[in-house]
Amino acid sequence: MIDTLSAPAEPTVAPDTPCAHCGLPVTDAPVLQHGHAFCCTGCAVVFDALSQAGLDGSYYRVRALDTSAARPAQAVAPDAHVLAEMDTPRFLAEETTAVEGGDRRVTLFVDGVHCAACVWLAERLPAELDGVHAARLDLAAARLTLTFDPLRVPLSAVAAWLARFGYDARPARQAATEGRTAAERRMLTKMGIAWALAGNAMLLAFAFYSGLSVDTDGGLAHFARYLSLALATVSVAYAGMEFFRRAWASIRFAWHDRSLARLHMDVPISLGILVGYAQSAWATITGHGEVWFDSILVLTAALLTSRYLQLRARRLAGEASDRLLALVPALARRVEHDGTEALVHADELAHDDRVLVQPGEVVPVDGRVVEGASSLDNAVLTGESRPEAVRSGERVQAGATNLSAPLVVAVEATGDATRVGQLLAFVRAADAARAPTALLADRLGGWFVGTVLVLAAAAFLLGLPHGPDVALHRVVALLVISCPCALGMATPLAFAVGAGRAARTGLFVKREDAFEALPKTTAVVLDKTGTLTEGRMTVIETAGSAEALALAAALERTSLHPIARAVEGAAPPNVPDATDVTAEAGSGLSGWVGGRFVQVGRPAWIAASDPQSLADALDRFSADGLTPVAVAVDGRLALALGLGDALRPEAPAFLKRLARDGRTAYLLSGDHPSVAARVGAALGLPEERVLGGVSPEGKRAFVERLAQTETVAMVGDGVNDAAALQAAHVGVSVGGGALAARMAAPVFALHPGLAPLERLFDGSARVMGAVRAGLALSFAYNVAGALAAMAGLVTPLVAAVAMPLSSLAVIGIAIGQRSFGRATAGS
Repeated sequence: MIDTLSAPAEPTVAPDTPCAHCGLPVTDAPVLQHGHAFCCTGCAVVFDALSQAGLDGSYYRVRALDTSAARPAQAVAPDAHVLAEMDTPRFLAEETTAVEGGDRRVTLFVDGVHCAACVWLAERLPAELDGVHAARLDLAAARLTLTFDPLRVPLSAVAAWLARFGYDARPARQAATEGRTAAERRMLTKMGIAWALAGNAMLLAFAFYSGLSVDTDGGLAHFARYLSLALATVSVAYAGMEFFRRAWASIRFAWHDRSLARLHMDVPISLGILVGYAQSAWATITGHGEVWFDSILVLTAALLTSRYLQLRARRLAGEASDRLLALVPALARRVEHDGTEALVHADELAHDDRVLVQPGEVVPVDGRVVEGASSLDNAVLTGESRPEAVRSGERVQAGATNLSAPLVVAVEATGDATRVGQLLAFVRAADAARAPTALLADRLGGWFVGTVLVLAAAAFLLGLPHGPDVALHRVVALLVISCPCALGMATPLAFAVGAGRAARTGLFVKREDAFEALPKTTAVVLDKTGTLTEGRMTVIETAGSAEALALAAALERTSLHPIARAVEGAAPPNVPDATDVTAEAGSGLSGWVGGRFVQVGRPAWIAASDPQSLADALDRFSADGLTPVAVAVDGRLALALGLGDALRPEAPAFLKRLARDGRTAYLLSGDHPSVAARVGAALGLPEERVLGGVSPEGKRAFVERLAQTETVAMVGDGVNDAAALQAAHVGVSVGGGALAARMAAPVFALHPGLAPLERLFDGSARVMGAVRAGLALSFAYNVAGALAAMAGLVTPLVAAVAMPLSSLAVIGIAIGQRSFGRATAGS
């Protein structure tokens, strides 16, 4: 046995004591600092940084007000290549724009932002860094827009400041976003002008509703009518053109295909606007009849608002490809022929160039190792939670993180030609090729137009015995009252309100068709690492001496390896210092702790006498799909550890819920098949629905095959899931996952775990209930209105007044939906 380590007594902390930073219960081995208890070192570091900056009081007050806030970010180490790139003249020229006063404006993607407190902290930049003049954070898009003076503050200093508080800032590639944001700005401008014109037309209409009349007020009434006509002409010609262009294109397609089904809902909308405008314009010019310019202008503005909401949602979805571009470093450290190093852009590298990758850096190219041996974290590419050892002659891929020792890599592919580049190119192409949602109202557009035209002809024939004027008035009343404005707004408004309420609970729905697909889902494909499991290595099982665990943690504290973090997290606090630590790439660590020689690593590497019980434990851990780690002290095996990715506690209940709802669950993992099988068995999944060792391309192919017969929801959290997330009918990225997965998926959750998915399925069903209710009301209104107009019970003026009332009723249904409740903190 090993002698017990002597250590000063530490104050005891109750297991349910909340962490001073994130609020989660502390573990059995809390981090104690400055009189506070923390669940981990990362929380302690961020708390200390906030305290030193004097921002802790306001940050935690703002955070307390946001009950939907997810667990705050942990401290991160900024990527040296990313920092270097931000200060290059090329980056300033290509990725920033000039503003007044010599300042530059730039947009950064910021990973780790979760809540109102994050927004408050990021927007404190102008007060904290001299030279930053403005900072605005879009929480939903995780986009930070900065205005700064590059002569006074380098952009790398901004990224380093954010990293202190757990926010990883990376460049947004400007060229990719300009087209979408420009289209959105144009629509926003058009919508603003439409509402301004509608507001002025309503003010003039109030005068007529209050008694102003052509018969009694003569010139003043005529002036008001002509002024309303001028406002309406601008609105119809400018704002209404959004509908007229699509309507005309729809008519051309329908004529070419000889099919009413090609007629879009913009056809009857345009018809209603034009007929209402023409009738009111004729009444203004002749001085006879009623005008309803205000109704036409308000409806045009309201419809443009719904179109803007749809465009904005598609822009958020399109940002997937932009963020994916930031995954691989734009700079690389090239080794020249004379042995010197030069920092160059990755697109300047040639085949067989040598690049140096230091520990902690991301591999910037696909290639083969020519010097060195190390361990790589390939989770971003394969989902494999265990580090992979690489040696000279073996291939490495862009996007992997080097963990333990320097590597020299011979370049084989860069940029889009790399494996991760090809995966991300598929995601971008799939996103661009996906047509805007074919909403139910649009699918019924052709039949609606045909029905309205038939009814208009019937109304004219029924009114003809009473005279041509009566017949014409009935036709106008029918066309105006049957304008499907409410029908066109029912779906986008219900989706927009549902998306807003989902966002308040930490669920961001970027594409409206996700609401329609989720209730129909019959198969749910689940990634393992980070989705069904915690997504990080932890000590699952131990056998042997507890004192040896503290000695092992002393060694592991010097390493960046995920195994080191797991061992350190399982050990008691305040372990002694280690000296003369030596790392053997792909094998383990050795060194001296308190006069004892300690080795930690692969069982086959450690040269020690093996007690049979511990050797058996190591074999059992390996057979169970765990990573076996041996700890030897003074030449004797003292501790056996089984490391793995712990199952989320809510996972079994979630899978039972899926089965109860009639949905089939599949487990799809890049991890070793034995690891996937162990998790599948723990969840009670049949063997045929558990697949391990699946590549990113294999995941995509599996989802595509399944989608041919099922409505598929894919749930994942890594770059290796990004293509599969796009291939599914609806993809969901869970909280805490890779930035690429978060942005490739139509839906992403800020909170980790599976509880948000239950809210998503329930809330989507309620959103579709609101959509169906709005459509039913719209159809009922149009049917009743059309019958009344045909019978001569509705005049054109009454039709114009009734038209916005139906839209208001649909808006009320959309706003009144009970789709998503408030989320509890951390859920």
